[in-house]
Amino acid sequence: MVALTALVAPSVAQLSLWREATHMVDVGGGYGQLALTVLRAHEGLHATIVDLIHARAGAQAKIEHEGLGARCTFVAGSFFEAWPAGADVYLLKSILHNWDDEHCARILANCRRAAGSCARLLLIERIRPDCMELNPEAESVFRADLNMLVGLGGRERTFGEYGEMLAAQGFSLIGRHQTAFEFAVLEARAV
Repeated sequence: MVALTALVAPSVAQLSLWREATHMVDVGGGYGQLALTVLRAHEGLHATIVDLIHARAGAQAKIEHEGLGARCTFVAGSFFEAWPAGADVYLLKSILHNWDDEHCARILANCRRAAGSCARLLLIERIRPDCMELNPEAESVFRADLNMLVGLGGRERTFGEYGEMLAAQGFSLIGRHQTAFEFAVLEARAV
């Protein structure tokens, strides 16, 4: 996950999605690689990294090493528990593809409770084409889909499937932004 995050983090940080953001919560953010990359690119932004307790020491060391302790904190928690409320952006990178639809609904419901009425949710995931295409990017996504199914019981989803899943939990899918490799940022707004 660290290697994949390193590949997409710079292009995520350069998206215009961050211009008006003031506080993001990166749920399942590990040691903070993605959150810290975005913070370095946007001086007015603050972040909270949420992950299991075992990630605390690594995240705090990375935050301090980057000199971002005044703008970034780590909170021990799970995406299956209550999330920090009040942020204007919630970020999930490569989280939903690990889980079946029932678990994804629980994760998104927790996000919706924390998000308030105007927050945005950014999902960074591989988007599976509606039908098989013969190109390296699509083939990579379909291989990842099979790996998720066999290894974790999750799956890669289509843009439409994400839209339906988000709508069921009180979000409106408002945009798709392509990043490096086969990852896209899906932008949703709490409704």
